[in-house]
Amino acid sequence: MTISVAMVMHDFYPSVGGAQTHTLALSRALRERGVDVMVVTRPYPGAASYEEVEGIPTYRVGVSGGRAIAGWSYLIAGLAVLLRERRRYQILHCHQMISPMTLALMGRALPGKRLVINPHGRGPRGDVAKITRLRPLTGKLRVAAALLWGDAFVAIARDIHHELRTMGVPEGRIWDIPNGVDVERFAPATPAERRELRRNLHLPDAPLIMFVGRFTVAKGLDILLNAWAQRDAALADARLVLVGDGELRERLVQQAHSLGLDRSVIFTGSTTDTALYLRAADAFVLPSRTEGMPVALLEAMACGLPCIATRVGGSAELIDDGQNGRLIAPEDVGALMRALPEALSMPSWGERARQRIVERYAMDAVAQRYIGLYEAALTHGRSLMARDGTV
Repeated sequence: MTISVAMVMHDFYPSVGGAQTHTLALSRALRERGVDVMVVTRPYPGAASYEEVEGIPTYRVGVSGGRAIAGWSYLIAGLAVLLRERRRYQILHCHQMISPMTLALMGRALPGKRLVINPHGRGPRGDVAKITRLRPLTGKLRVAAALLWGDAFVAIARDIHHELRTMGVPEGRIWDIPNGVDVERFAPATPAERRELRRNLHLPDAPLIMFVGRFTVAKGLDILLNAWAQRDAALADARLVLVGDGELRERLVQQAHSLGLDRSVIFTGSTTDTALYLRAADAFVLPSRTEGMPVALLEAMACGLPCIATRVGGSAELIDDGQNGRLIAPEDVGALMRALPEALSMPSWGERARQRIVERYAMDAVAQRYIGLYEAALTHGRSLMARDGTV
């Protein structure tokens, strides 16, 4: 069966974040299996309105500006692309349930199209909360449209599955498919490779504990800096490396300065190749207040890093506490402070973490499950869908 997909999303490469990273990797894997993929996304500063990203046709539509202007221009220009390119896709796969879902619902009205709805966040700041509680005027209409026209919904974590059921999605239309990771690209580095990576990235030859992600409230980096300020002598020579960018960057830099951490905390800025940094690290930390299925944690575990994460969302599905990493409560500065030196002393956590990812979250297997979903959607639409990949 020939399959063609339009990925509809808020942000895409070169923007860096979990959903963006996952969608690019998934699109690559799908193309390798003969699936035709295109992307419709919002503008990005300095990026062309159209380009092929690693062979994937990418349309950046709309204009920047205030929320209303940006939102409406994205919907109008995006619909124009979907109409013009309607012969290039059969399935609209929307990532997130705000404006991308609205655009995909509009495209679903075209003859012969199918719609896959893929939330990426959970909890108070997640997709379901945003559409059902934070947008009381339009949320009910969009929920009703999603329930009527959504052929399948993807739950990347158990919490999201539960939230979709609470929203009214029938069990048979929910497919449990986690985010995946390229386990060849994200693989443990040898000592020589790690030294070379550090030289190239201008990182010190010291124990490195790393965070990779967006600098947002949800990621809990303020908690991490407070814990780092209270670290004991075991971490005297260690460095905390924060890879990424976001709206809280200046506030976090100021917090680190006020805590006297200028010499021990490194802000690298954003990157389009997180593998380089993760393979240069000794351990990984993700102090999030909320998560879906964190791609950065998947990548760090695939690189064989001992990982610390908070017990939220998909992180609690990835890590068996004390076996392949450490789980702590969100907002717990003391627990985080104690876990940091522990991660550096437990290389066996990283070995078992790598094994978990290879067995359950390799992108090859995840892409194949999506192909099964797409085939079922094209064959059966909203009827007889099954979340375990069967029909």
